Amino acid sequence: MKKYERILVTGGTGMVGAALQRVIPNATFLSSLDCDLRDSKHTRLMMQEQKPDAVIHLAAKVGGIKANMDNLGDFYRENILINTNVLEASHINNVKKVVSLLSTCVYPDKVIYPLTEEQIHNGPPHRSNYAYAYAKRMLDIQSQAYREQYGCNFVTAVPNNLFGENDNYDLNDSHVIPAMMHKMHRAKQNKESVVLWGDGSPLREFTYSYDLAK
Repeated sequence: MKKYERILVTGGTGMVGAALQRVIPNATFLSSLDCDLRDSKHTRLMMQEQKPDAVIHLAAKVGGIKANMDNLGDFYRENILINTNVLEASHINNVKKVVSLLSTCVYPDKVIYPLTEEQIHNGPPHRSNYAYAYAKRMLDIQSQAYREQYGCNFVTAVPNNLFGENDNYDLNDSHVIPAMMHKMHRAKQNKESVVLWGDGSPLREFTYSYDLAK
């Protein structure tokens, strides 16, 4: 992204956004307090004011497995609105490039390892977070559709599981590493045992957020 003078980062105060601030400090980092990306009018006005050459789209309604299972409709609706509005506003305002971050949950529940991009749409995602996963898949579809119809340089990237500073440590809404850290910390304070979800068989790959940002 070095050739772009005006870079806008949505979700700029989240975990990956905070890491990116260390890498491209001169970019504009947008938080949900700056603009409600679920609102198409607000999103278009923001894009007109910022006039970015490039957008790194990180903004999303996110959460761990429990939050996803408890809020399926919210996760689908809000992410569809955010993604649709950001890409459409970028298209209307002639943004030269948009890089949108997806999630490993876009992959089918039944998949062949190692994971490859060609497998993303080869079956339904895991039942626990299918609403969020399908919304993220549609971000990939919308990016592809805009490339083919309008010639927009809109692309997506799929990192593996992430962790790092500025993560969410709430026991109900967090992902696996911050949830485990919170549980271990609380257990040590209260001198109690720790109970982790699952049977220990799932395999995960983790990347530090700053390494992804670089």
